[in-house]
Amino acid sequence: MYPGGPNPTQVQFVPPGTAFNPPLPLVLIHDGGGTTFSYFVLGSLARDVWAIHNPKFFDGLPWEGGMDEMAKKYLDLIAGELSGPIMLGGWSLGGFLSLAMARVIASDPASYSISVAGLLIIDSPYHIARSKITVPTSKAELPGLPALVEKSFDNCDDMLQDWDLPSWDSPDGGGGCTDTQFTVGGKTFRVPNGEVLRKPANSDPLDNNWETVAVKPYKMDPKSNTPGTGAAGNPPPAVLLRCIKRAKPKSNLGDRHGLSQGQGQGQGQGQGQGHNGDTPGCLVDLFRHETLLGWEARYPDFIKAVIDVDADHYNLFERTDTVGLERVTAQILKALEILDSMHIEARKVGRVF
Repeated sequence: MYPGGPNPTQVQFVPPGTAFNPPLPLVLIHDGGGTTFSYFVLGSLARDVWAIHNPKFFDGLPWEGGMDEMAKKYLDLIAGELSGPIMLGGWSLGGFLSLAMARVIASDPASYSISVAGLLIIDSPYHIARSKITVPTSKAELPGLPALVEKSFDNCDDMLQDWDLPSWDSPDGGGGCTDTQFTVGGKTFRVPNGEVLRKPANSDPLDNNWETVAVKPYKMDPKSNTPGTGAAGNPPPAVLLRCIKRAKPKSNLGDRHGLSQGQGQGQGQGQGQGHNGDTPGCLVDLFRHETLLGWEARYPDFIKAVIDVDADHYNLFERTDTVGLERVTAQILKALEILDSMHIEARKVGRVF
């Protein structure tokens, strides 16, 4: 990633032994800092992997059209390199952008040469527009950030003040009325609607031992969701990587130092508790205590499995933690294995996401 460099950038290449029948390519979208460096420290994901950085990063400029403009621009960038079904995902803001991009395609699939077969959501908690958050939250303690990264975070905060997650016309989301079935490592799983698979952080990321967790189904609120205003159908199926630790908040309070801004009428918000009783928790940890990071019952049921990661949101890709990176790579591989299998099952019955 450098000024004038390629975007997207191919981070990994499919191994030669699988090139004759390769898995779907994975496109990863940048986080709120605008960069894709974290994706370069991952081990092999056994497929073509592409990364999109914020094209405005080096200029420090905001997107006048916000998240929707970004989603459309990034789809154009991908279309310059790929066609057909892809896996799409990203860390933090990258997860939100992936969902927004999938919604743009679903609204007008004939206009795009790509389709989204599955979503890899990397610790992206359920999003509430910042202006609607009523509980106090803190900014994270992130010393030594480069100036351009800080500027990108500031632009991101401004952009998310009033942005809401994309809506879908389906009343029950990706869960539908049928069970989800997929085969991983020779073991077939049938997950009923109203349940998800969960792999605890202390489990072996390479095995196929999973817990089944009951989740509350999403029900469309007719007062806030008018049929015909969202994209037709459901979001693509997703696997969520969920950090189980809380980030360290800044200890100094005040809008310019410790506190994140937010006002208005919030609803269904999580716990803003921090590391101690005096400092509110980080915004990214509002739903840290929930199995699906707040998505449960608040959004169409598109998350089919969750993999817990022994990290906090900001040290997930700590490049000095070799063991941690190996484990995260294995967990992402497991998530992709599930998404690949769901794509195969969907093709068998003629379902296309």
